Amino acid sequence: MAITIKVNGVDRTVDVDGDTPLLWVLRDVLGMTGTKFGCGIAQCGACTVFLDGRTLRFCSIPVSALDKGEITTKAAHRQHSIEAAGVNGTPSHA
Repeated sequence: MAITIKVNGVDRTVDVDGDTPLLWVLRDVLGMTGTKFGCGIAQCGACTVFLDGRTLRFCSIPVSALDKGEITTKAAHRQHSIEAAGVNGTPSHA
């Protein structure tokens, strides 16, 4: 089943079964290994990503449940937060 999902601002089409957990789509199909597997029952938070700004634990949510929302990984969210704060790793010269 071909499904298009938006991840970190980019539309990506994946060919997976609709009951495949979104965590495995991110990790195994798209190679985004920053999102981790922990307990497998959405309790520990290792699989947390953002869907339209809300935090969700994706290890137990099937890809077919995603309805045109935008997924943002923790790494992309952190990078955006750093950029928004004006922190780039370079010392400021006031």
